[in-house]
Amino acid sequence: MACLLALLVRQDSGAEIPNDLGKRILRADGSLRQMLQSWDLDCSDNAGFEVLIPAHLVMLGKYGLRYEFPARPRLMSLYEQKMEKIKPESMYGKDLSTSLYCLEGMIGQVDFDLVAHHKLHGSMLGNPASTAAYLMNTSAWDVDAEAYLRRAIASDDAVEIYPSNLFEITWALKPLIEAFPKDVLESSELDQIADFVEKAFHAQKGFSGFTPGAIVDSDSTSATIYILNRLGRDITAEALISRYESPDKFRCYSVERTPSPSANANVLKMLLDLSDPVRNSTQIIKIANYLCDCWSQGEHNDKWNMTPHYTMMLSVQALMMLFHNLDRGSLPHFPRQLLVTRIIPALFGTTVETLQKQNDDGSWGSRSCETTAYAILCLSAAAPLPLCECVSPAIQLAIDNGRAFLLQHIKSWNEPDLVWISKIAYGVGVVAEAFTLAAMRISPYGHCFGKIIEDICSIAKPSLNTIQKISHLLFFAGMPDWMASACIVEGYLHLPLFDAARQAVITNGAVKQQRHFNILPFALMACSRSNGAFLTPDVYHDFMVMCALAYEVDHYMEDIIGGFKDVEAQEVEKVVHEIFQESCLHRPMKSQTECMTEHQESGTQRSKLLERIKMTLRPGISWVLSRPKVLSSSKYDQALLRRELKASYMGHITSVYESMSLASSRKPQHSPSLIQEPYHEWVHTTSSSHGAGRVTFAFLTCLLGASMNGQDCFHSAEAKYLAQDLSMHLSTLARMENDIGSVVRDRKENNLNSVDFPEFDTTAKEDDLQGRIEQLKRLAAYERECSKVGLAKLTELGVNGKVVKGLKAFCNAVDLFGQIYAMEDTAIALRLERCS
Repeated sequence: MACLLALLVRQDSGAEIPNDLGKRILRADGSLRQMLQSWDLDCSDNAGFEVLIPAHLVMLGKYGLRYEFPARPRLMSLYEQKMEKIKPESMYGKDLSTSLYCLEGMIGQVDFDLVAHHKLHGSMLGNPASTAAYLMNTSAWDVDAEAYLRRAIASDDAVEIYPSNLFEITWALKPLIEAFPKDVLESSELDQIADFVEKAFHAQKGFSGFTPGAIVDSDSTSATIYILNRLGRDITAEALISRYESPDKFRCYSVERTPSPSANANVLKMLLDLSDPVRNSTQIIKIANYLCDCWSQGEHNDKWNMTPHYTMMLSVQALMMLFHNLDRGSLPHFPRQLLVTRIIPALFGTTVETLQKQNDDGSWGSRSCETTAYAILCLSAAAPLPLCECVSPAIQLAIDNGRAFLLQHIKSWNEPDLVWISKIAYGVGVVAEAFTLAAMRISPYGHCFGKIIEDICSIAKPSLNTIQKISHLLFFAGMPDWMASACIVEGYLHLPLFDAARQAVITNGAVKQQRHFNILPFALMACSRSNGAFLTPDVYHDFMVMCALAYEVDHYMEDIIGGFKDVEAQEVEKVVHEIFQESCLHRPMKSQTECMTEHQESGTQRSKLLERIKMTLRPGISWVLSRPKVLSSSKYDQALLRRELKASYMGHITSVYESMSLASSRKPQHSPSLIQEPYHEWVHTTSSSHGAGRVTFAFLTCLLGASMNGQDCFHSAEAKYLAQDLSMHLSTLARMENDIGSVVRDRKENNLNSVDFPEFDTTAKEDDLQGRIEQLKRLAAYERECSKVGLAKLTELGVNGKVVKGLKAFCNAVDLFGQIYAMEDTAIALRLERCS
């Protein structure tokens, strides 16, 4: 945008212009329009973008260029919110304001003559672009600003920030101090550097910025305190805590739009490194919780660094420092629940994700040395965690391969990747080289934890029976052994929260403990980490509970309601309809005692049975529709979920009472005379609603779309159509695979199976069962191919990448549970044969 504006200004200047300037303007305009059409606002967090881009749109509009794009309404809303907070008069006083960094977005709104006193070495907050805007719009030419711009242009490493000496020193020293022994680094030069940093720190009354005299922040300040203490200076953190602590995290600046996970991790590292960390236990717990929130929501992206590996590295380092403090007894009363249910899963999950993201050549990210160094340091920090023993060989191999990549590119160590973010992306050579040196030097197994940490980490011990039971499934044939082990451990780390949530969704003790719950955490974790799929931990948790609910509802409908001989289908349907009509559905669920108290009046046996059914089903329905992510999704997606959920319960009721009717007829269920509906219609309607496929798909759609600020998960009519078609094919596939494995059991129990439909009568033999099954297998293969085509088409349409990864996890789950159904039903069939 700025380049196009510069070309337009040049064209109108009256000065001599290149012959092809007009063509360049047309190409720039076309390219900008294309980029704006595909711009994902949620992935943008560059400094001041919500002010700078609208300002550039206005300036381009003066040349007759108007840009309409999907993100424009939200962008302008952000602009209005930001401008309400920015008061021009606040920039005219003595205090520095971050708005001075983006003066090119304030043209026409700020009197530039009244901000001249904020110049630092001739610049506006050390930013060349902001300084240029000031120089172009002040009433008198400022020679200091001109001199600054000439120095910045002449500098080899300053396009975005100049000078940035404090940033370069502190960010280069941190990894070196952590990786190298003290005697290796000791020198008179290091003492001089420490003196310089400390002098600047005290000059700004206990705070730091990117250069002496610049605006300060918690990130730079915590890094300064950390390295000064490591170098033997006695520095406290009271001033930082007083200025930047907020109710649930630490701010980077006193006023900011979005928080920074990396800044919070740096603050946590600094607090844990103080001589008496227990004094700041409240702040340590607060930041640990916040970092776990970021991990749970998949928020590894940070506003200061483009690669998620930077935030992942700092988070793991900080949380592992917490474990080292616990091991030393420095934090005696740290809440165990936080460690077990949040911090350990976050550490282990981040480690597995880092292992997964390594490229074939040993690098990470865009094959840069700096990003690869971040990942190596992350794995090296996590390696001593006792739970990581199951992936220890994979960690060592990944580190070795990463270091081999770095050695192959040793000449590029000081050539930075453009990973640092401000208004634009930039790199800092000395920082890139320091992280790379640290990654080559640090030892991943330099510490062995004692009994305290061993006991805390002994929570994930899945049974060998579970591992053996599913290890032979075809779904895991191509999965490395370390990944299978990691998925088992990671799945079981989620088990405590899963069990608590599962017990809440159905009450009355109506649901028995079923064997598939032993493998559900691992199975869904494997689905989330295979074939390019990924679910963030919070989505994984809700999706897992939803799958459990689907199983439990199926069991309750068939075994419990199916046993209520005195209750008619229409009466149960009315109960479900009443639950969905209740206005209090999105309020907190009532307890069992509250429900019982409301219905103490006398009634018939039938009315009591119906009330019991209502009290049992209501919590599950309420749980699904009132999940925070569901309520954050679009109205369209919520309405679809509501329809599918109700259809699922109604389909269950229809299926149960049809089975009861067929069983009472005393005829074999597979008799064609009892089946009137065409198979294609049945498997895509009654069966599809009865199964869990469509409703779980709709539920996952809401979970995946929750972060889209009220926009539909699938953005167009075409995408919505393809998504619904994919849901139908997957639901049909799930039913077919279930029926393929359960033919024998269904015939023993008089349950309707796909092969019982007249369409499968293709032989003169009385009952060619194997022929029927082979036909059904071919139909299942067709549905699987249709699913693959649907997913590919959605990807081609440009559906959000996170959504596509979530859909892949769903497809994986359908395949995996199809194999589990077959495995379970084969075992059941063998037992039935032995009993007959």
